[in-house]
Formats: sequence, C-alpha cells, structure tokens
Amino acid sequence: MYIIIVDNKSTNRIIVVNIHILMSINTIGTHIKVSNFRKSERFYKSLGFKKVFEYGPTKKIKEDYSGAIFEHSGCKLEIADGHRAVKHDVFKQRITTSKISLTISVNKISAILRLCRRYHIPIAVYPRHYYWGTLEMVVKDPDGLVLVFITPYSEAEARKIKVDESWSIKP
Repeated sequence: MYIIIVDNKSTNRIIVVNIHILMSINTIGTHIKVSNFRKSERFYKSLGFKKVFEYGPTKKIKEDYSGAIFEHSGCKLEIADGHRAVKHDVFKQRITTSKISLTISVNKISAILRLCRRYHIPIAVYPRHYYWGTLEMVVKDPDGLVLVFITPYSEAEARKIKVDESWSIKP
C-alpha cells in the first residue's frame, strides 16, 4: 500500500511513500479485562491455550494484580484482573453484547466440542454449517466475551457432530 504526500508549503512536490516502510505489524493480540482471573485462566487453559508469561503478587514478575499471556501460532491473548492505566471498575463489568468477538480458526470443531464437554463449558451456539463454507460454534468466556470457533466445511465432520444445516442455504 502506498500513500501520497503533497508538500504544498514549499515546493508543491508529490512524494509517494510505501506505507510498509513507515509501519509494520508483527503480530496482533487481545487484552481481556477479567473479573475473576483464576476462573478465566482455567477457562482458556481448558480450551488449549498455552500460557507463555504470567505476572502478579506471587509471581516472579511482581504486579499488584494477576495476569497471563497465552500464545498460539503467533497470536497473543492476555488476561488480567487489573492494569495501572485502566480504572478498576472496568474489570468487574460483564460483556453483555456480541459487539466484539474473537474468531479462532481450528482444525476440527469436534475437538472443541470434546473440550467443552470435558470441562463443562456451556456452548452458546451449537455447531452450524454456514453457506459460505464453514463450520462454526460459539462459547462465551466467564465475563461474556464471545469466542467463535471456525473451520472449513467438511461433510464428514458435519455428519460426525450433527451440525445445524439450516444455515447452509443462502437466504
């Protein structure tokens, strides 16, 4: 991507700059402000998230609140029950809409279903086959954040887990 800069103040010259030189995104992550750190930590670990860093009052990296970073395939997810730059009451707020959600690409929805059953994670939306060629299911974290698990459609997988096929036809 390129941006065009017009220098009108002195010479009226046009400068074309490759935006990738100005900024490069190396990774993207999500920071979730949680009301109950231990409950959220168990939730994400039970879904297979791998903790790569932690901090808190009793950890090597001391902080007044607890937090952890999970990483998978270059994606980062941080949970914490406090932050120096965020008002404390934000962490007690429950997420009540699906205005924002995490979309998590997985190999098989059946594997997520097994984890949900094993760890008693309620399923918000059972697996569906969407007409754009995906299988998707939804769970919510302990604070109400929507996690959408998605995989390319497979007829064998759809039959195996008995997906809702009513969403497979374009309206």
